[in-house]
Amino acid sequence: MTDEQPRAKQGHVASLVKKPATWVIGVVLVALTATFSSGLQDLFTGLLPDGWNEPGSGIELVDVRRQPMSGRVLVPQPESARFDDLSDALTKVNDPEWEAANESYAVNRVTWEVTLVGRHRDPVVITDLRPVRTGPCTETLQHGVLVEDIPQGEGTKTELKTEIDAKVPRLTVAEDGSAYFDGGTITLAKGETVILSIEATSAGPTCRWTLEADYVDNGKREAMTITAPGGRPFAITGDTEKPYDLTWSVLCPRRGLKPTEVSMLSAPPDCL
Repeated sequence: MTDEQPRAKQGHVASLVKKPATWVIGVVLVALTATFSSGLQDLFTGLLPDGWNEPGSGIELVDVRRQPMSGRVLVPQPESARFDDLSDALTKVNDPEWEAANESYAVNRVTWEVTLVGRHRDPVVITDLRPVRTGPCTETLQHGVLVEDIPQGEGTKTELKTEIDAKVPRLTVAEDGSAYFDGGTITLAKGETVILSIEATSAGPTCRWTLEADYVDNGKREAMTITAPGGRPFAITGDTEKPYDLTWSVLCPRRGLKPTEVSMLSAPPDCL
C-alpha cells in the first residue's frame, strides 16, 4: 500500500467526522440563538406593563344608563309609548335597551350614570370630559307622552352637573359649581371602576349632545365619544306650559291621563 492510500483513508474519515460535527454545532447554535432571543423577548416583556400590547383603548365603557327616578321623560312618538300601566312605563323608560330603540327626551333635568373601567396596568388619565352639542338647540317640545319619573332628591352619586343649554356647556362640581377639569383629572388603573353621575338641565330649549373625553394612555393622547344607549345622543327638552297628549302619573297608575285630567286637582274617579 502506498503512502497516498493511508492518507486518503484518513482524509475520508476526517471528512465524515467533520460533517456531523458541523451539523451538530449548527443545531446547537440555532437552539442557543432561539433561547437567547426568547430570553430577550421575555426580559423586555417583563419590563413593560401588563396590557401594553392589548388592542383598543385603555378605557372600557361598561355602561351608560339614565339614573332611575331622576326626572320626567317625554316620548314624542305615541307608537313608542304603549304602556300597560305606570309601572310598565317606568320600567321601560329606565331600560337601556328600550332607550336604544326609542326616541325619548328628559324634561328639564336628568342624571346619567357612566361606568368606566381601566384596561391597562399603566394608569389611564382622563384630562378632560366635556358636553358637546350635536347641533343647535331648538324649541321646547310640546307634544308626546309624558312619564312622570319623579325625582327623589339629588342623591349621593351626583358628582358633576351641566347646563346643556348654556352658551358654552361645561361640567361643574355639583357641590360648589367649580369646573372639575380645570386642574382636575380622573385616573383609571387596570381593573379600576369609576362611575360618573352627570346631571344635565335645560331651562327650555331642546338640546342633544354627547360627552367627549380626552385621556392619556401609555404616553399617548387619545380621545373617545360617549353617547346614550344605541349610539343616540343624550337628549333633553324644557318644561311646557300646557299638558302633553298623555301623562302617566302617580295620580293614576293604571292608565295615562288626558290633558283635561292633568289639570284636575285630584285623580279622576276611575283612578281611585
